[in-house]
Formats: sequence, structure tokens, C-alpha cells
Amino acid sequence: MKFVCTNMRLFLILSLLSIGTYAYNQEIKLISVESLDNLLAEQSESVRVYNFWASWCGPCVKEMPHFEEVNSTKQAEVVFISLDFPEDLAKAQKLIDKKGIQSTTYLLNSTNYDDYMPKISEAWSGAIPATLFVSPSGKRYFYEKAFEKNELVQVVKNLASK
Repeated sequence: MKFVCTNMRLFLILSLLSIGTYAYNQEIKLISVESLDNLLAEQSESVRVYNFWASWCGPCVKEMPHFEEVNSTKQAEVVFISLDFPEDLAKAQKLIDKKGIQSTTYLLNSTNYDDYMPKISEAWSGAIPATLFVSPSGKRYFYEKAFEKNELVQVVKNLASK
């Protein structure tokens, strides 16, 4: 009987630990182009950062922890927007889970680049990583490049006063 109780206790502890682990992972939600437009138009008192990435993009994956740190330290509101194909949602989710991403994360439910790229920035050639910064006053700043941590923090700091 003691063996059964010990095993049950172990099972219960492991079950609770696994629930706790999954509770912290951000679930990727599909977002339409129209909903993305609405999201970008929202007002905020802090800098908003929209990072466009894909699970197959090495520079995108490399810079994600920098954006996550900016979000977790409340320097800015960071939103990740995956440009993976909608059928690759599980692949993108696996990456988010592996990286421990807590920032709000979406997967754009459109493969028609002409639908969304000009709405983000007329200057966007389609290359990723790409990031749209929106200052508290609503002014937009678009970068089509990978960010190093110090550079990202500096851009956010500069925009916080604009």
C-alpha cells in the first residue's frame, strides 16, 4: 500500500508541475488582416512594438529574446506576429514554447503579402525580421532588420518621449 501511495503522490506532483509549465506558455492566436489593422490603430501610453517573424527565419528567432526582455521589463508593449503559413501554426507554437515567450503572439491568417505589407509600411520590401514601433503619440517607425539588444532598447527609449 505504501508503494501505491508513493506512486500516486509522485504522479500528482508531476501532473501539477506539468500544468504549471503549460500555464506560462503563450498560445498563438490567428489574426486577420482587418484585426491587425485594428490592433495597430489602438492607442497606448507606452511604446508599442510589433515584431514580424517566422519560425524558419534564423535572424528572427535570434532576436526574439531581446524583444521578450523589453516586454517583460515593461519598457514597451511587444506583440509578435508570425508570418508562417497558417497550416504551420503548430510549428510556430513549438518555437514560442521552446523560447518561453510570454508576449502576445499572433499568426497572420493571410498569405497575400499585398493585403498587409502596405498597411504596415510602404517601405516594407517583404524581408523579415521587420519591426513596427508606434510611439505613444501614434507616430510609426518601421525597420526592416534584425536588432541587437542594446539597439532595440535605445530605439524604445528614444520613442518613449515622442
